[in-house]
Amino acid sequence: MAEISVRSACLQCAGWKELPLGRCPACGHVPSAPEAPLALLASTRMLSEADLAEVQRRLAQGTPLQPSAARLAAARAVLRGESEPSPSRRFSAAELGLLAAGAALLTPLLPLAFAFAFRDAPAGRQSLAMALGGLFIDAGLFTWAVL
Repeated sequence: MAEISVRSACLQCAGWKELPLGRCPACGHVPSAPEAPLALLASTRMLSEADLAEVQRRLAQGTPLQPSAARLAAARAVLRGESEPSPSRRFSAAELGLLAAGAALLTPLLPLAFAFAFRDAPAGRQSLAMALGGLFIDAGLFTWAVL
């Protein structure tokens, strides 16, 4: 089983530590509740290794972290256990085929649920198109069955 490794920079001394919310081995600092989103943003959970190295360098120089409101909101969502869909998420052709089949054979509500879940991503627009297509297919089948 692969081990998940998260590296983090200490907000107090800029030293390296294993967990963003854990105790720093160098200075003993443990992030308080208000510092938790910043501590998470100073980790590989939210940043690439290169970006984390830059954050660590800035912290070592005494520059405080000043993340955007969107990054803070994303960190708070992760801390609350919410899963934020990727803003660039797209469905593959196979996934779109399954959504189309589900919409046509079962109910258009299936892709409509995905459209709501991914409303800010391209996958949301793809799901909405599948829901509308399924709605038209179902309406056509219903009309054909009634006549």
